[in-house]
Amino acid sequence: MTESILNSVSFLQVPVKNLEESMEWYISKLGFELHFKRPDNRMAIVALPSGPSIFLCEVESHKGTMSVVIGFEAEDIEKLLSDLKSKEVHIGEVRNDRGSIRTESGATEILSEMDFDFYDPSGNMFVAHGKSNFVE
Repeated sequence: MTESILNSVSFLQVPVKNLEESMEWYISKLGFELHFKRPDNRMAIVALPSGPSIFLCEVESHKGTMSVVIGFEAEDIEKLLSDLKSKEVHIGEVRNDRGSIRTESGATEILSEMDFDFYDPSGNMFVAHGKSNFVE
């Protein structure tokens, strides 16, 4: 394994159409907390209890994404799906029985039994999955 000079991912940047609408969505639908909002109302930082922060950056022209922007892991994936549906979050494809893959180190990663796509108000695509397990 190659030694990395990087320590961790500190933040992810997500382009959004409307900063106020997006901040409200990330906070009320996904449970993020607002950590910072720039005085010019063009960028805000939201975060979960662990993992990198997300910089929501308002852009002039944004049409969403056709591929996953961020993957989220959930302790109870079925509860998350139900919760997001009850909050009227746009849910995309729901996939079951994702199987397993062999990593370069020879370990087997047991993939989540279920994952699904969902979208923020700007059309950015995300994926949510259950906990993955590694088996030697």
